[in-house]
Amino acid sequence: MIYVRTHAYNAEKTLERAIDSILNQTYQNFEYHILDHGSTDRTGELIRGYAKKDPRIVPYYNKVNRAFEENPDFWNLSKKIPDGDLFCILDADDCYEETFFEEMLRFMGENRLEMAACGTVFVDGDSVRVVGDRVLPQSVLVNTPKRMDAYFPIIHWNLRQVWGKLYSSRAAAARYETDLPDWWPKAYGGDTINVMECVKAVGSFGVYGKALHRYTVSQKSVSHQWIPGRETADVTLHEKALAFLRQQCGKVSVQNLRFLYAVFFNAVKDTLALWTGADLPFSEKLEILHRLLSQEVMRETLAADLGEYGIGEEEKRTVLQAVFQGLEKHGCAAEDIPRLCAVCALWNPDFETLVPPEHLGWHMEHIPGLIPSLALGKYLESFHLLMEAMESGCREDFPVELARTLAALLGDQGAYILCSKLWIEALLRKKDLERAERELAEWESILPGDADFAKLRRIARESGRG
Repeated sequence: MIYVRTHAYNAEKTLERAIDSILNQTYQNFEYHILDHGSTDRTGELIRGYAKKDPRIVPYYNKVNRAFEENPDFWNLSKKIPDGDLFCILDADDCYEETFFEEMLRFMGENRLEMAACGTVFVDGDSVRVVGDRVLPQSVLVNTPKRMDAYFPIIHWNLRQVWGKLYSSRAAAARYETDLPDWWPKAYGGDTINVMECVKAVGSFGVYGKALHRYTVSQKSVSHQWIPGRETADVTLHEKALAFLRQQCGKVSVQNLRFLYAVFFNAVKDTLALWTGADLPFSEKLEILHRLLSQEVMRETLAADLGEYGIGEEEKRTVLQAVFQGLEKHGCAAEDIPRLCAVCALWNPDFETLVPPEHLGWHMEHIPGLIPSLALGKYLESFHLLMEAMESGCREDFPVELARTLAALLGDQGAYILCSKLWIEALLRKKDLERAERELAEWESILPGDADFAKLRRIARESGRG
C-alpha cells in the first residue's frame, strides 16, 4: 500500500489535475489523504466530490490555513505507515506521471532501496509551458559512504524537496511534522532538512534517471517571498548539509565543501534579492543584512575559489554591489549610521577610517555608488566618482580629502598632487589658513616650481592680509 498526502489551499485551478494523476496511476493499491486548509474557493467542494466517488480518498478540513493543531492524524500520517508500506507527498499544484508508482516500486525493489527520488519537469504556472527539467542521465544508487561522498553534488538537488519520492515506513517515520525542533527554519528549507533526516534513517537511497514528476513554478511559493528568518535559514541549511555529510561519509571532502559554498552563495543571492524588495523599515533591513553578512560561512564563501561553478570574483562583487545600492536608495537616518558602518566594515576593515560616520549620510545622498564601491574596496572606481562630483561643483572639503587618500592608496602620484591642490583650495574656502599654509610649505619644498601651488600661495597671503 502507498499512502499519499496532499495539502491544499485555494487550489481549485490545479487540484483536479493533481488528484487525477494519483487516481490514474497504473499501480492502484494506494490510499490518498487530502487536507483543505480552510480554502475560500472551491477546493473543499472538489475534495468532497472526489471522496464521495472514491473510498480510497480520505478528506480532512481545516478551519484555518496552516493550523498544525487541526487534523493531527493528517500531519502525523508519515509516522503511522505500516511496515512494508510506502509514503508519498504531492503538492496540490503538481502531478505525477501515470507510471510513477509502478516504475518507482520496481526501481526500489530491484535495488533494495528504502527511499527513492525521480526526476522533475518544471512547468510555468501561468502558461503551463515546460520551462526546464532536473533529471539524471542515468539512475544513481547512494547506499555506501563512498558513494554518498562521490555523488553528493549530483544528487543534492534531489535532497532538497519532499515530493517526487517514495519513502519506506522507516524513512517516512523520520520526517518532522508537528513536533518541529528548535532549529527549524521558519522561512523555508524545511523540506531539505526533512529529506536529509529520512536518508540518515535508512541509508539506502537512489535517484531514478527518469522524470516522473511535474512541478508548477509559481511566484507565490515560499522560496519567492520574503519571510522573517530567511537569512537564518540559509545558514542553517548549510550547517545541516555539513552535518549530514559528516554523518553519512565520515568527512566533508574539499570538493563537497566548495560545492556547498556555491549552493550557499546562490541561496544568499536569492535571499538578498528578496531582501532588497521587502517592505521593511530601514533599520530592520540593516539588522538582517548585518546578521547574514557577519556569518563565518559568508566570509568563507566569498574567500573560496568557486570558478568551477561559474561564481567568480566579479559575480561576488556584483551581488554585494546590488545590496549596497539597495541600501543607498533608502537614505540613512542618524540612528542607522553605526549599523551601516558596521555592515560596510565587514567587507572593508578600512571603511570607517576612510568614511567617518558623520560623513556617511552625506556621501550616500550626494555621490550615488560611492559607499558600495568603498565598502567593496573598489578604490579606483570610488576615486572617479569623487572626481566627477567635484567637477560637478562639489565644494565640501571631506570628499576632496577622501579623494586624496584614495589616490595615495592607488599609488597614483599625479592624482595625489591634483587632489592636494583641490584640498588646499577647500581649506582656503573654509578660511583654515593655518592648515593651508602647512600644506603649501610642504609642497613648495617638493615641487618648488609648480605654478598652481604658487597661485595658491598668493591666494593664501591675500586671505591672510584681508
